[in-house]
Amino acid sequence: MLNVAISGKRIRFATGVIVEPKHWNPDKQVPRSTDPHRNAHIKQLARVAEFVQRAYNELIPSGSSKSISLGDIDQLKISVRTFLEPEESEVVEGTSMENRFNQFIETYTIRTPNGMVTTHRPGEKTLFLYRRVLKDLLQWSRAVRKPLTFDSIDEWFYTSHCRWLQKERGLLDSSISNHIKVIKVFMKWSRSKGYHTTSAWESFWRDMRTGETIALTLSELRTIRSLDLSEKPRLARARDIFLLQVYTGMRYGDLSLLEPRHVDRASGIIRITTRKTNTKCIIPITAPLTELFKRYPSLLFEFPSGVKMNAYLKELGVLAGMSQSEIISHYSGGERTESTYTRAELLTTHVARATFVSVSIRFGLPEAVISKVTGHTAKGMLQKHYIILDDETVKGMVCKAWEGL
Repeated sequence: MLNVAISGKRIRFATGVIVEPKHWNPDKQVPRSTDPHRNAHIKQLARVAEFVQRAYNELIPSGSSKSISLGDIDQLKISVRTFLEPEESEVVEGTSMENRFNQFIETYTIRTPNGMVTTHRPGEKTLFLYRRVLKDLLQWSRAVRKPLTFDSIDEWFYTSHCRWLQKERGLLDSSISNHIKVIKVFMKWSRSKGYHTTSAWESFWRDMRTGETIALTLSELRTIRSLDLSEKPRLARARDIFLLQVYTGMRYGDLSLLEPRHVDRASGIIRITTRKTNTKCIIPITAPLTELFKRYPSLLFEFPSGVKMNAYLKELGVLAGMSQSEIISHYSGGERTESTYTRAELLTTHVARATFVSVSIRFGLPEAVISKVTGHTAKGMLQKHYIILDDETVKGMVCKAWEGL
């Protein structure tokens, strides 16, 4: 709450900032360092205080001897409340929530984990998700016959929209979690721009339990590698691209951007920066990868779309005899459901990355080395600040380990 003392009267306003009591310092009247949204809350409270001070100065110019009347106080109340709770009818054309969301899609730049602004734009896959989220928000708004406004993003919206995404769109909880993440990023961005002062969205929970996946066993990997596909050139190319992903541990989106300039044959290392996390990866050219490159001396690969590639991989899985059953769990509406698939049906590009990590662990590589190759964030103080691995060390350890394939 904001308390304003003026001319012997005390006026209270709701700032729209909600902080748990344990995260609030009552002596200093600021959020504690334990508040997960401390920076945003401090900025918003500072904006409110600055506006009230400015409104008061406009009411009583500096040096003026004018006495404050009840009419002046009422005018101050109106000004502050209009700032804190702008009416939708007062929003000028071109500044609706839909237009603000489109502005967000067109201009948003990635923030660092501690909230610092960068100049990096999200990847195309992320921007596609942003557009999908906006489309679903508009469809939900029409379905429930409720206008889409900043003030409407409250607890009722959260429950209603999540249920709509589950029932009407058939999304699993992990996919709904991605939608909620985008909405929270947008709401945080738009509040920083001064487009609203709400905070109910900060408490939206994300169920990040994902469906289970598989990794190939050494036997399965060797079987796929040795398949005779001379009469199936389409699948032969798909198999080689899959092996390329397994040997490098790259995401398929990053792999599709691989060019000869990224391959440093002299040092025996592939150097590429990931799109998702903007992380520089050190990928040693191991013995299996060297054998694969012999079939592609130009280092030029044709990458199918992700959908086509996953379809090809399922055909490869059948040819490799991956008929064993797997029970996979998914979460929908908070409830766990189980489905049975063959391992061939579960074969996707993501399995390649999981296989690289799993096989590397089996070959004895530590996680600190694997994360240098895959671009995963370092875990813990030791790995982040004290385990410093140069290119030669990573190359030596990875190449020696993958000789076991």
